[in-house]
Order: sequence, then C-alpha cells, then structure tokens
Amino acid sequence: MKQCTTVMWILIFVFLALFITSANPSTQCDLANGWSQFNSNCYKLEADLWKSWAAARHDCVTEGGDLVSITSPEEDFLNAHMPGIPTGISLWMGGHDSVTEGGWEWTDGSPFRYIRWNAGNPDNHNDEDCLSILINNGYWNDDNCDFNRGYISVCTNSLSLLGVQYCNNGE
Repeated sequence: MKQCTTVMWILIFVFLALFITSANPSTQCDLANGWSQFNSNCYKLEADLWKSWAAARHDCVTEGGDLVSITSPEEDFLNAHMPGIPTGISLWMGGHDSVTEGGWEWTDGSPFRYIRWNAGNPDNHNDEDCLSILINNGYWNDDNCDFNRGYISVCTNSLSLLGVQYCNNGE
C-alpha cells in the first residue's frame, strides 16, 4: 500500500511539473528570433521576405507553424506590430478560397467567421484566391496567390510540453 501511495505522489508531482512548465509563456516563443506571443500562440511577421502565398506557407510549415488565421477581434492585435512596416504593402495570411470560389477558409481549419474585408473586397479580380492584410489600414484583400508578399507565421503552442519550442527554425 505504501508503494502505491508513493507512486501516486510521484505521478501528481510529474503532472504538476508538466502543467506549470507548459503554462509558462516565457518558454513558449522564441523571442530572440522575432516571434511574439499572444495568448497561446506565437506570431512572426516576415515583412522583408517576399514570396508567393504557397512559398510563404511552405516556410511557415517548415518552422512548425502555418500562415496566420485571424478568427476574432482580439487577434487583430497584429495591427499594433505593423506600424514599422512600410505602408503600401500587404502580408499573406492563411485564408484562401482556392477550393470553392467565395468559400473562404483558413489553412488551419478554423471557421472563417470573423472578417475584416477592405471596401469592395473580396472582388476576385483576375481570379484572386489568397488572403492578404493591407499594412496601411489592417483590412483584408483577396489577392493573386502568385504575387510576392511578406507574410505572418503563427505557431500554436498547445502541444508544447516542458517548454520545448516547436516554432524555432524547424527544430
């Protein structure tokens, strides 16, 4: 009986250690390499690397994340990070309607309910199927997927245990 009690206390200790470590946001984002934390996600703006939507998504996935999905007004905090980026450019986000025209979806499977379209958009001008965010006002535009743009990576840390960073240069 005493051995069973000891094992139980060890399990409780391990569980608490895992819980406390995984809840510590300072160990979750690689701040030194340009990641910022908001709630349980890490975000990285790549305004200087201009790529097509597919190439930008590939880079994000390689780093352990995906292009950003903005599913609530709270996630519009990204606008606060954009003033240092030159106006007149756009950044890729994870939205697309490439499967069904007008059927917008996020690459991470989140519901496409919160929207912040720029006036007159989406307009599907020249078969625009990918989503970008306009730097000057934070509104969204349907865009040509082949254009080269900067992008916003996001990594979800809900699977991070023991402070292991899954969004750090693919490591």
